[in-house]
Amino acid sequence: MRQKGASRTVVKPYPFLWHWLLKSNKKPCLFESPLKLFFKELFLGTAFWGGVMWLIVWRSQEPSINNLYMSLLFGFLSGLGLSLEVLYYSRKLKITSSWAEWLKEHDLTE
Repeated sequence: MRQKGASRTVVKPYPFLWHWLLKSNKKPCLFESPLKLFFKELFLGTAFWGGVMWLIVWRSQEPSINNLYMSLLFGFLSGLGLSLEVLYYSRKLKITSSWAEWLKEHDLTE
């Protein structure tokens, strides 16, 4: 898939770094639903951004609703970016089959 022009991000399983820890199904993002990826990234992106910002900056400030809004905005934008990228590359590469069917078509085993 990388030889046909797909980005490195959409060829990896989601979540990219922790798929082995979360027992992900290890199929590339291209074969997952963009809507499902959006909500996963919305949740994980929000939690990641909020956690990192709390460790670095927000501990020394008073709690603010703006901090929560910024975390949600980050999660929303990263989820939107990932889902649009997956949608773009799946249409560009004309992927219509599931991961299992694709493996069978290309004589690969899971």
